[in-house]
Amino acid sequence: MLFHKCRCGALIPQNIAECEACAAKAAGQQSRHMEYNKHRRNKKTAAFYVSSEWRKTRAETIRRFDGVDIYAFYVLHVIQTADMVHHITPIEDDWNRRLDATNLIPLSNHSHGIIEALYSKDEQTKKATQKMLYDLIERHWKATGGV
Repeated sequence: MLFHKCRCGALIPQNIAECEACAAKAAGQQSRHMEYNKHRRNKKTAAFYVSSEWRKTRAETIRRFDGVDIYAFYVLHVIQTADMVHHITPIEDDWNRRLDATNLIPLSNHSHGIIEALYSKDEQTKKATQKMLYDLIERHWKATGGV
């Protein structure tokens, strides 16, 4: 019988995707996310994030930046893969900019956590962070010769 490592490091049969402990943990997270989406998340925002319009825009943004986390590249000086696309001006603040390519920046989960922490600090820090992100995009396009 062939084995492979589960994400937790346990050896499991190759025909099983994950060990029982990881499967239980994933099921718990899924139900927690479903509960959050059902009762707390803004319905309009949730519908937007599953729309084909957003999925296409998200994929296009990641492609335009070659799948690189721009914040990590220019600020942290490391190359990381972009896992997500961040709205520099949040859609809660300006719904009309939700698909605006100039308002979107590809980030890794790590960078997104850093930026969200800066956003939640205070309004002045949020504005300074937004300006920095817009400047990073401009710097990137100047360095690479445009879109």
